Amino acid sequence: MKSISIKTTTQAQDAADFLAESVIRQLGLNKRVLLFVTGGSSIAVAVEAAKLISAHPHQNLTIMLTDERYGPPNHPDSNWRQLLEKGFSLPEAKLLPILEGEDREAANKKFNNMLENELRAAEYKIGLFGIGADGHTAGVLPRSVAVNAMGWSVAYDAGTFERITITPKTIVKLDEAVAFAQGKEKWKVVEDLEKNDLDIHEQPAQILKKVPLLKIFTNYKTK
Repeated sequence: MKSISIKTTTQAQDAADFLAESVIRQLGLNKRVLLFVTGGSSIAVAVEAAKLISAHPHQNLTIMLTDERYGPPNHPDSNWRQLLEKGFSLPEAKLLPILEGEDREAANKKFNNMLENELRAAEYKIGLFGIGADGHTAGVLPRSVAVNAMGWSVAYDAGTFERITITPKTIVKLDEAVAFAQGKEKWKVVEDLEKNDLDIHEQPAQILKKVPLLKIFTNYKTK
């Protein structure tokens, strides 16, 4: 049974509280938890959630990115670097960055293998996602090769950045997804997620509705 709910808010802290509570609850049940975090506008959510989680035992927690902008390790546009610079810290967790100096295809192959292993090992899988005004989520852009990719991850030239991202195949393996979408330019996408079933080629964020639990935090319909 799938469940989608939308909370109208402008506060990243609301999404962080919800995400942290879910992770802490599962860790408290002694489950091995896999948490995907992302970059962009959702960084603030990830950072604040990590602060809350870090106050609890979290040795059974593994952290991975939903997507990364390819380049040398710690390059200025790296999602991982930006997360750490903003204060993301979970000292007891297993942290698995994507970029470690390999070429793009080798980095993607390594990421794909890590995903396969961690998805198999985890007893609860939860992801934090942003949603773009164009309907993308993670690094899965509309009409891109990422939409139909057969692997757990894919690497491709997305124009502004070369990306390595999880694929819809990975997203549907999650038990829960939390999305943070702020800004009037994203309201149409949020409305579509709530009311319309669209082709994921045109609006990849629709794949989030395949996750059993989806909670969207947005300022949609606020005045």
